[in-house]
Amino acid sequence: MQSQITTSKKSSIIVTCALLVIGALAPMLDSTMANIAVNSITQSLNTNVDNVQWVVTIYVLAIGIVVPIAGWAIDWITGKQLYIWALVGFLAGSIFSGMATNITMLIIGRIIQGAAAGIIIPTISTLVVRAANGKNLGYLMSVVGLPMVLMPILGPTIGGFIIDKLSWHWIFYINIPIVLISLVVLALWLPKFTPNRQGKRLDIPSIFLFTGLFTGFILRITKFSHTTNLWQNAVLWPLGIGLACLISYVIYALIFPKRALVSLTLFKSQSFSAASILLLMSGITLNGAMFLLPLYFQNIRGLSVIWAGIYLIPQGIGMLLTRTQVGKITDQIGARWVVIVGILIATLSTLPFVFADANTNKWLLLGCLLIRGTGVGAFTIPIMSDSYTGLKPNQIPEATSATRMFQNIGSAFGTAILATVMTHAMTGNTPTISNISASYNVAFLWSIIITLVALIPAWFLSVKHPQKS
Repeated sequence: MQSQITTSKKSSIIVTCALLVIGALAPMLDSTMANIAVNSITQSLNTNVDNVQWVVTIYVLAIGIVVPIAGWAIDWITGKQLYIWALVGFLAGSIFSGMATNITMLIIGRIIQGAAAGIIIPTISTLVVRAANGKNLGYLMSVVGLPMVLMPILGPTIGGFIIDKLSWHWIFYINIPIVLISLVVLALWLPKFTPNRQGKRLDIPSIFLFTGLFTGFILRITKFSHTTNLWQNAVLWPLGIGLACLISYVIYALIFPKRALVSLTLFKSQSFSAASILLLMSGITLNGAMFLLPLYFQNIRGLSVIWAGIYLIPQGIGMLLTRTQVGKITDQIGARWVVIVGILIATLSTLPFVFADANTNKWLLLGCLLIRGTGVGAFTIPIMSDSYTGLKPNQIPEATSATRMFQNIGSAFGTAILATVMTHAMTGNTPTISNISASYNVAFLWSIIITLVALIPAWFLSVKHPQKS
């Protein structure tokens, strides 16, 4: 009898996890389809890559800023209500983005989408932990994480097919039936998840300062794309805003350590500090390159949008292969050497793109993408797990919000930096295939340099010595 009850409860938890995954399908799919649409959006809206990169950048930036709000909301609002209302917000953002007739309207729609996704994605993990009561989390997280693993493989191809057969507007409209079905299913069967009404109150000054800090620095980067003068007002004012917000936050966190969104005491942990820097830098390696690759395949290789998506499949497969083993290896030897090896693999396999042109052997590039995927796949899990090393139990929720925020902010920086480098490399040059190809080469070179710099914080991650029998 007891066995039947246990089996029934386990089945109920798995069903709950499946329901949560259904709700997350649209945001996860959308995040991978947008990169493949950049070229089509640029042509359709008669704008340039420097402007369209904000379609990708602002989405992950909004996620990063809203993630801590989700951590607060789940403690004070019913889990079911929070999840459903976030999906409604994502639906509204999708409709607005699909209807966009200019780049400003599209960016606003992406902000709405990103803010909603910033609540949906972290809420899943929290609700899974509560549903399971801390048991069988490894298995359950693998169930929940499956779409996250598959979307880098399927998303670009699905997005390419939709754009080719319909238009880029439909990568947003496709979310409408997915979200509507999800809302019905969740409303009927998702448990309520009563909030515990404990934890920190939402700290509005921290949210405001972080928004100004990250937006200011990203604007500073993008303003540099069309000038070599670092002292122009257009370049200086966003930098000034970013620095002012950074200094203000440090002072605020020192005066009100219990209120601040990210306590400065977290950075006393060597592993947390190293992991935070690495998460910012890994966003440049992964998201920055994912922004460049579809553009390279379409503009330089002359591939259709469908084939550009298909060419990205090997990288997704490489990430999937690594993800299945990297957790076990990290448990055995620590995060340091896993991440260092991943960085070196990602660097070496990206190197051919620094010299690639329209005639480079396609099988060489596809093989490099497969290998690159295995290297990039060795980043996130070891870094995220090591960020908790040396922290007290009461610091873990705060560290979780902080690391997720840094990861998404890093992704925003990655897209902005490499788009700016590419645009700046083209400034003053005739837009011939050879010059455009050279601008991609420069952007990939910057990606490699930043990835190699990540070796420095990676050295400060934890290392374990296998026990001798």
